[in-house]
Amino acid sequence: MHPHSLRAVVTGASSGIGAAFAAQLARDGYDVIIVARNRARLETEAKQLRKEGAIAVEVIAADLTDAGDLQRVAKRLAEERGLDLLVNNAGFGTTGAFARLDPAKEEEEIRLNVVALVRLTRAALPRMITRGHGAIINVSSMAAFQPGPYTATYGATKAFVNSFTEALHEELRGTGVRVQALCPGFTRTAFQKRAGIDVSQIPSFVWMSPEAVVEASLAGLKRDEVVCVPGLANRALVTFTGVVPRSLTRRIAGTLGRRVLG
Repeated sequence: MHPHSLRAVVTGASSGIGAAFAAQLARDGYDVIIVARNRARLETEAKQLRKEGAIAVEVIAADLTDAGDLQRVAKRLAEERGLDLLVNNAGFGTTGAFARLDPAKEEEEIRLNVVALVRLTRAALPRMITRGHGAIINVSSMAAFQPGPYTATYGATKAFVNSFTEALHEELRGTGVRVQALCPGFTRTAFQKRAGIDVSQIPSFVWMSPEAVVEASLAGLKRDEVVCVPGLANRALVTFTGVVPRSLTRRIAGTLGRRVLG
């Protein structure tokens, strides 16, 4: 890695929003460290990122639900002297009635969406605070704003991410270090297929591209926007959720969930 260039780490970097973050940061001239499970995919992506403009790309193949792999990545971050940006993007969702879901998979979801994010944030922060510079983007979801029947664990992990990030924002006030909870809605990635969501039921106007989500996030970070909700339709929905009684939003979410996921 080059001593004077900007440096970023992106987890879950091999597809979707993570890949879009890595590509945009490469175009912005960052050295990029990309983290995901599949080394072959990361190596292919690294070649492309060098073409996009990244001066140096480092590949770390790691499964962040594995304690040993997580410790290895956390150690690497803690030792990184000049880290400008950490994007905690790795995460996945499960769908269905909770009582019928695989408990081991639910626990794995919590380990990735919550434990890995907390651990890597903790690894990166001390040096950022010492330097008085740096930023962490924690990729959350619109699911953070209300309970999600049939995506109960996923919604709860994202509510955690928002609460955690907003609390850190206050702790870091005056340090020069910024944090953001990025809350995309429906984004055209492989996430929905993996989670078992029937996308045919979802109207086209609510969809965003990963690139548009990343653009909104990085623009929001410059404005020190703590909770970034990309897209007009998503922002309108958050406003609606905020003014309607929680019992009603739960019922609506449950009805929609039964139709799309149950």
